[in-house]
Amino acid sequence: MHKEQISQDIYVVIGEAYQSISTVLINNNDALLIDGLASRKDAEELRYFIEDDLKKQVRVVICTHYMSDHLAAFKLFPDAPIIAHQNYMQTFDSQSSLTDEERAYFVRPTIEISDGIVMNWGRYTLDIFHNPSKAVSMLSVDIPEADLLIVGDAFFGSTVFLSSAGEPELFDIALRRLQSKGRSRVVPGHIGVYGEQAFDNALFYLKSLQTHVEKARRSASGENSILEIPIESCLAPNIKASDFENEFHQLNLSLIIERKLFSPFAESRSNSYQ
Repeated sequence: MHKEQISQDIYVVIGEAYQSISTVLINNNDALLIDGLASRKDAEELRYFIEDDLKKQVRVVICTHYMSDHLAAFKLFPDAPIIAHQNYMQTFDSQSSLTDEERAYFVRPTIEISDGIVMNWGRYTLDIFHNPSKAVSMLSVDIPEADLLIVGDAFFGSTVFLSSAGEPELFDIALRRLQSKGRSRVVPGHIGVYGEQAFDNALFYLKSLQTHVEKARRSASGENSILEIPIESCLAPNIKASDFENEFHQLNLSLIIERKLFSPFAESRSNSYQ
């Protein structure tokens, strides 16, 4: 587990499983937790870090989206209310291949929101707003006083991961909305802390991927050639993909075929979410 203190009272914790991220905001003896990592082992280490190392108690939990790789720690803080979007169950049910352990992470939220809420936590104002992309229930958290934006799975490294539920058109809208906030520090759901350039990189990947997919569909090999699109051809200039990003790029290619993404049918379907 990797821990990074980005402010005197804000910690970013990156777990071993899927490099999933939790953010911890301190207010005196209390802690607010955003997302809960992806494995039982990581969750236990997170609890130890908060309660034993920092000597704090988790009082509030915010879940950016109800996918299992962000839920593992929630049951470890039973007295803390959980804030999530009202469509959380749709997101959880969209996952098609969960293990029994991953299903066991599920706990219903205490507070369900629709468009968003604003709350105070110590010296910070948290603007929690609905911003669908990978999941229709995705929440983002803007913290102006910390020059910090927490975005869930709106991007994945220098790419996006479409998953079983994400719609390319919604990613584009969500990323541009986040970019308009003008924050210099951005915490996604995985890998690490980024600068605002991450939004341009993700948008570049999304547009390039669409271009290559459309070209592949027009080729003699048709849909099958989509699987041969290299990640390097979709990345912004001077960006190199990690093995982790390449793995999920390959998943994207399979999902594009399976879900018929970047097609007129998919576009009309995504419009129904807006």
